[in-house]
Amino acid sequence: MVDVCIGVDASDLIRARRELEKRHVPFALASTLTAVAQDAQQAVRRNVRASFKLRNTWTEQGVKIKAATPSNLQAVVYTDTANRATGAPDYLVKQEDGGERVPVNGRQHIAVPTRYLRAMAPGVIPAELRPRNLLGATGGRYAGRNRKGQIAIKNQRIVRGMVFFVQDLKNGHKAIFGRLATGRDAAPFYLLVDEVRIKKSGLQMVATVQRIVRERLERQWDIAWKRIYDRGLKL
Repeated sequence: MVDVCIGVDASDLIRARRELEKRHVPFALASTLTAVAQDAQQAVRRNVRASFKLRNTWTEQGVKIKAATPSNLQAVVYTDTANRATGAPDYLVKQEDGGERVPVNGRQHIAVPTRYLRAMAPGVIPAELRPRNLLGATGGRYAGRNRKGQIAIKNQRIVRGMVFFVQDLKNGHKAIFGRLATGRDAAPFYLLVDEVRIKKSGLQMVATVQRIVRERLERQWDIAWKRIYDRGLKL
């Protein structure tokens, strides 16, 4: 048997390979951090869907990310539900931490739904029963009958068979009341207050992002390097 041994001093090759990999580290890190941020974004959006009764996807889409780059190795998951047109602030901030909510954009009151409204609209409040529409109804006019049964023009219009109007309460606040157009008993549908205490909700954004980082960082790091090797290390 003839044995031919092949030996080589590979230190230079190993050193060159390591140097080559080092050049790709910033790209791998940026890719990893961005991918983890995207994972966290989706998790927070799931929290939003589970925690709130949403009319549309606006709130969900308000959970955004800023991607990392090789020159700025920091990805950011953030909320952006501010209304630039009205000046209303990012309302998800208060959902995360709790706090006081006050009227904005020149408004005097915050409309708080009551159990009477929730009984009529247990899910997402339809447009016709939102405060702006009901306040508009109080200034409208409709044809009804007076006490003598005669047709008369009155200073409210009917929404779902009900007349709505603003009335002062004994505690100094106001409320939007509603009553059947054919009845006399009225109930408050919205309380009009000058501030509201918001409790922490199920958003849990900070805790969720931290959990996703722990769970997904190593996996996304491996995926990033696989992509780099699949494309081939480049000088």
